[in-house]
Amino acid sequence: MKSSVLTLALLTAACFCFAQSGAPAANAGSQSTPTAPAAANPSAPKAPAESSVPETAPVITIDGVCDVPTGAAKAAAAPKTGTSTAAKSGPGEPGANCKTQITKAEFEKLMKAVAPTAPAAARRQIAAKYSQLLIAANEGEKLGVDKDPDFKEQLRLMRLQLLAQNAERKLQANASDISDADAKTYYEQNPSAFEEVQLTRILVPRSSDAKIDAKSIADSLRQQFAAGGDADKLQKDAYTQVKNTGEPPSTKFGAKRRGTLPPAQEQQIFNLKQGEVSQVIPDSVGFVIYRVDSKRQLPFDDVKADVKRRLTQQRLTDEGEKIFKSAKTDFNEAYFGPMNAGSPLGGPAPPSMKRPSEPAPGASTQPAAPPKH
Repeated sequence: MKSSVLTLALLTAACFCFAQSGAPAANAGSQSTPTAPAAANPSAPKAPAESSVPETAPVITIDGVCDVPTGAAKAAAAPKTGTSTAAKSGPGEPGANCKTQITKAEFEKLMKAVAPTAPAAARRQIAAKYSQLLIAANEGEKLGVDKDPDFKEQLRLMRLQLLAQNAERKLQANASDISDADAKTYYEQNPSAFEEVQLTRILVPRSSDAKIDAKSIADSLRQQFAAGGDADKLQKDAYTQVKNTGEPPSTKFGAKRRGTLPPAQEQQIFNLKQGEVSQVIPDSVGFVIYRVDSKRQLPFDDVKADVKRRLTQQRLTDEGEKIFKSAKTDFNEAYFGPMNAGSPLGGPAPPSMKRPSEPAPGASTQPAAPPKH
């Protein structure tokens, strides 16, 4: 189908929007509270049950559309399942029997290509979008837009994009195929990446009074804290001395892993032993002092999924670098101008083969090399 690439792209976007609008918002880090099941909304669309419709039966029929092929050849006779048929009375005037039919098998093949994880309730919405695209593409056929000079070039570029996207998908699948043995080896080779500390923190906010030196106050409180002073009392003293009328925060800072604290703070904190107190550390709102109450390495079973995510991301990065370094690109400087020193290609840096995503809790930015197979 000449419009298949655009169709797939728009259908994918439609499926994504459906998933976004239908998914409940998650509040990361919050504790869930058991609630009673919500009452059924009688007006809400219900997901269809497993259909007994035969594979060859039409599930979408569009009367008046038969110029644009849907993947099956046109037929000039009576309508056939999965084909576009026409009995025209004149140019651009479809006859009474002009129609396009999409079978269940054809539609489910489309669903698998553009929205394999879409819920059954999304089928009608996707079918509606698909039929609209076929109608619009049919009009494009009538207008001869596929004869425009740029049309073939647009299709060529879309094909390249699909090739690159599907290559990335295959690389993602290969990279994520990580055995428990490989994950355990990585875990054992990088024990510090899976350390967890339980912290008590004292915050000394900056004062609006220019005569008050918050850093000197923090230094004094730090000495008292290291000598065994009560953290809660010292926290209240800090707010009193800087003349902050707000409610002092809790000193119980909780369990933290690498990657969950600002780098300048993390480096010092994870070098401390249990019971030790940090130096005064500048913070965006003032100064902080930490005490390490406990320190442990998390069990492998608790972090196995995190280990595999790290290895997957590293393998994708390594494979991407290997791919882009396997070819050399030269640019005609008389045409493009001199090379930009900030980029190896004289333009934007080559795209990474790994998918953008938020790092997992405690994820290290520079993991060690994965075990060799």
